[in-house]
Amino acid sequence: MKAKVYVLCIALIALSISVSAQYYYKDIVKTQTLNSEFAILKNENLSTIALKSFEDDGTASEKFFCEKKIEKNYLRSEMISRSYITGQSLLTSFYNGKGLIIQTTDSTETAIGKTFYEYDDQKRLKVIRTITKANDEQQSITERHEYFYTDAGKPQKMLRSKNNTVVSTISFSLDDKMNVIDEEEIMKGIKGKKYFYYYDDKNHLTDVVHYNERAKRLLPDYMLEYNSQGQLRQMISVEEGASNYYTWKYAYNDLKLKETEKCYSKEKRVLGTIEYEYK
Repeated sequence: MKAKVYVLCIALIALSISVSAQYYYKDIVKTQTLNSEFAILKNENLSTIALKSFEDDGTASEKFFCEKKIEKNYLRSEMISRSYITGQSLLTSFYNGKGLIIQTTDSTETAIGKTFYEYDDQKRLKVIRTITKANDEQQSITERHEYFYTDAGKPQKMLRSKNNTVVSTISFSLDDKMNVIDEEEIMKGIKGKKYFYYYDDKNHLTDVVHYNERAKRLLPDYMLEYNSQGQLRQMISVEEGASNYYTWKYAYNDLKLKETEKCYSKEKRVLGTIEYEYK
């Protein structure tokens, strides 16, 4: 039963991230992080990443397997993962000659999802397009996010389309340091949920929050802390629509790559640990 707890925790957090808005965080910040991590792998000629999962008592998670292999030309990678809860999935990623991710295909036993990335000549994310299709469905769902930037190169707005029809506009506001401090979605003239972004004195993103109408106050979605090297050392992720949250703590190796991550419950109980091995 223990093996189910941690792997289920991972699955729930992945789901909460995928269904939430926070477009600036999900699209731009996450993509920048992916590209930065891949640049280290490429520079260090690393081609294999093996993940090991351990439960709260230190035992290996039952039937857990996760390994990523990168081709020698660093234009393609494959990650196979399977667990007691989620079944098997294959994530195939493609990169351009600049080391930027341009496509991913995520195949599971129940669905397939594809994501396409386009950049401008300054390597800024211009378009991100996702296509998802359940195996038992005939039609796929396509969502497209097209970003527009200010003359200073900062996010100004984004057009969100579904199945080739524009459904909303997301506008971004900047502070005097040119950090994105909020985003607001407008659909058919109606304002939607608004997200706010906060930073530390080194311009590291520290909090993503939204205004909750029922509670009549700002509520957190993510709370982030960094180590002296500017690496993310802790993330608190709040489940959407719930009071439950998880705390992730990270440690890094000398190459500034993730070495371990531990997941804690709201009650501060260790749920499990992931260890990374690079070859």
